Amino acid sequence: MNKKYIYLITVAAVFLMVFVFINRKNDTDTSPDISPVPTVSLEPSPTPTPKITVESTPELIFEELPNYYTLAVSLDKENRYFAIDADCMSINPSNVVYKNNTQIMLDNAASDKARVLKIGGREYSLDAHAWILATLSSTELPIRLPIFCGSMELGQIELQ
Repeated sequence: MNKKYIYLITVAAVFLMVFVFINRKNDTDTSPDISPVPTVSLEPSPTPTPKITVESTPELIFEELPNYYTLAVSLDKENRYFAIDADCMSINPSNVVYKNNTQIMLDNAASDKARVLKIGGREYSLDAHAWILATLSSTELPIRLPIFCGSMELGQIELQ
């Protein structure tokens, strides 16, 4: 037999063994005992909080939502996205009229500081760079709800 022929058979056999070894290893790596690796999302999301229900005053209901940006854009088109400036000196929009049971977003994303926003006599805490989704409703209509940050009035919401 030719030495080249023996050499080729030997090399082919080694490649075959390596191929079989790798395939067997991959088969064992996909066993159901291995837990999936968690992924980390850089997109901000709120911490879920319990729903708040108060009979005589307007109420805000907090909910967790999957996509901040989509929600902000869609609510902004309907003038229901409230952006608080970094110093809590203004809010946009500042004076609006809504029907009862309207959902709004309160966004403190511009600030490095936690803020307490007071709407219609109720206080709502917003962490730095955080936001909440709220549903405004009242049993007394129409009603004017002043918006305060600290002692400064930023505007009003009227529910009809």
